[in-house]
Amino acid sequence: MAEQNSNPARHKAGQRQAKQDEKNATGVYYIPTTQRVSGAEGGREKAASTEERSSRSKVPALLALALILVLGGVAWHLWSNRKVPVTINGSSYQVKIDSTLKDAARDLSLKVRRGNLVSVKGDVLKRGGGYAFTATVNGKSLPGRQGERYRVSQGDTIVLAKGKNIMEPHTTSTTSVAPKLVMKGGFGPVAYVRNYGKAGSAKVLKGKRSKQTAEVVTKKATDAEIYLRTPVPEGGKQLVALTFDDGPSDKYTQQYLDILNKYHAKATFFCLGKNVQQYPELAKAIVKQGSQIANHTQDHKQLTTLDAAEVQSELSSGFKAISSATGVETTVFRPPYGDFRETTWVKSAGIASASITWTQDSKDWKLPGVDQIVSNALLNVKSGDIILMHDGGGNRDQDVQALPKIIEALQKNGYTLVTIDELMASDSTIPSSIQSGNAKMPEGTVWPTELGDA
Repeated sequence: MAEQNSNPARHKAGQRQAKQDEKNATGVYYIPTTQRVSGAEGGREKAASTEERSSRSKVPALLALALILVLGGVAWHLWSNRKVPVTINGSSYQVKIDSTLKDAARDLSLKVRRGNLVSVKGDVLKRGGGYAFTATVNGKSLPGRQGERYRVSQGDTIVLAKGKNIMEPHTTSTTSVAPKLVMKGGFGPVAYVRNYGKAGSAKVLKGKRSKQTAEVVTKKATDAEIYLRTPVPEGGKQLVALTFDDGPSDKYTQQYLDILNKYHAKATFFCLGKNVQQYPELAKAIVKQGSQIANHTQDHKQLTTLDAAEVQSELSSGFKAISSATGVETTVFRPPYGDFRETTWVKSAGIASASITWTQDSKDWKLPGVDQIVSNALLNVKSGDIILMHDGGGNRDQDVQALPKIIEALQKNGYTLVTIDELMASDSTIPSSIQSGNAKMPEGTVWPTELGDA
């Protein structure tokens, strides 16, 4: 036994012989594991073998694809995060491509003063609470957040300035802005409405944090404008206007009309509404003669001492009395005592279009004598002048005697006696609507309730 174990070759040969003897005795054949087999078992063996070889062949391809993806990702990361040259406030910088300006300014530690958070009235609520900066990129201004969010490109020229303020959160509503009344033209006996007012609009801002309220005009109002002028007749015309106040008078007005007819002259009668109502036939006679009838208020009250409602009543009642008696629609008036100021214009509500005073005061109301009345009326008279006399309100006997003398002197010196409307029509600077004597507030206009700066 010891000899057999000492020879391995013999031992193996003996094992093979023992197996062969066992096969011959039993009739069972053993197939080595390395030998091919047929049938279903063979197919499964073949498929398993093919799949194993296929799996082994895919490994290098997958590794290659993974490597390509990794390298591509690295390349894309490097490309998308590259830095590009830009100029900011005159200096050159390298900035990450596609960075926002806000990030670029932070990364470069650029010192730009921020705007503030302010109230609707502009009071500072929080310093530095506004926009980071104001940006101009390649010459184009980028306001507010647009500038902060701009993404940098290669070669950009950028200017960063102090950030603008941001208004606090607020509510917004709209309101109407009333026009104001302004006086222009300096001085003159004719004060007329050159422009009627138009309302504007504004946004009303109410701050949620400050609780303040502010108005922001979105459409400027058009102010009403009163223009003062001394008429200047054009074309070398020599024109003078005779005017009579406080009528019509049952004793004097017809006498005046007869004198005017005799000299083929015309005048303007500023009548009191209450007298027109009392003597409507005389009011009609004035119009029939060719003279002009205009308003001297209803009761001859001093308008500057009245409130708005009383001023409007005095004017509108006088105009209505004239219209009812004669059919004449006029908006021309003479204020009692010649007293009509800027504040009175505001109170008038636009009822009148023109206020007429005078340049020559005969002072007939003082009863100074016929010759003195004539002298006062003609003192330094010139074309475009307006002479003040009276046909009512007292004893006018001196006027009846003085009137023919005044007319004769004026006509002798080449003057034509005209109405106020005609005198205004001789001056083209006065609007045609005013020249007509019946201008009214157009639709869509608004009369001011306060004075503005001239």
